[in-house]
Amino acid sequence: MKSEILQKALDSQPYLTAAKSRIHSVPELGMEEFETTAFIRSELESMDIPMKPLAGDVGVLGIIEGKRAGAGKTIALRADIDALPIQETADVPDKSTVPGVMHACGHDAHAAMLLGAAKLLSSMREGFSGTVKLLFQPAEEGLGGARYMIESGALEGPRPDFVLGIHGHNGFNVGEIAFRNGPSMASSDLFTVTIKGKSGHGAYPHRIGSDPVQAASSAIMALQSIVTRQIDAIDSVVLSVCEIHGGSAKNIIPETVQFGGTVRCQSPETRNSMKERMEAVVKASAAAYLCAAELDYSLGVPPLVNDPEVADLARE
Repeated sequence: MKSEILQKALDSQPYLTAAKSRIHSVPELGMEEFETTAFIRSELESMDIPMKPLAGDVGVLGIIEGKRAGAGKTIALRADIDALPIQETADVPDKSTVPGVMHACGHDAHAAMLLGAAKLLSSMREGFSGTVKLLFQPAEEGLGGARYMIESGALEGPRPDFVLGIHGHNGFNVGEIAFRNGPSMASSDLFTVTIKGKSGHGAYPHRIGSDPVQAASSAIMALQSIVTRQIDAIDSVVLSVCEIHGGSAKNIIPETVQFGGTVRCQSPETRNSMKERMEAVVKASAAAYLCAAELDYSLGVPPLVNDPEVADLARE
């Protein structure tokens, strides 16, 4: 059985290449993947794979029922289908035809791989029992696609025993597949800090005594102490300030400075503590400069923690 599956997979290479090129050449941003959705639906229809409706017009949920005797398990295979707002400059045959949008994160390949798995499994329905659910998820980059699929009922009727996904990575050789038990991908949360002080002339800062630029600078540096002094070194956390805005003239101290960034955690417990830790640091830093601080913390996606038993099963 394994050799048959492998041979069918190898034989599908021309199909996979063509599907990847088709998706790559017409990239679409999150929740706008209308042509990509239509292409995937058309391909699944040609394989006689039924599909269940979703709440919107993007994304696809396909169902393959095994015909072998026995109850079997329900397994979901998931791939993302959205692109990024980046201009493609590479001169390749399947270069993006959409200005300012390209598949720069490999979702074209992910979708093609899931189509390939669908083609293989649909041709071998007599060889397995149970159900395979095909999840073509929109808006992975925008962080809302998974919730959209869940709220559309993708994980119900029947509920999967587990979900499998794969992501391309240039750190491995062609043909290699990497697995990791436990925490694998970090959570992704966003934050914005607003520091409020007093505006005044840059020549007379002593008349103000409440400089939000200094306060923001201090807060940005102090935030890193959370990672280095409050969290165990083996508990992976990345806190990055990626933008800062304040002032519009070189000789005027602004009243307000804003900065923002992202927080990544592999431990759910640590993630749940980050807002409180950061709020304490930025408020204390601002107060030292007679300023006030507000933290707007937005939870994105949680960390990916792989079930060790499922990871070991996939290795086999």
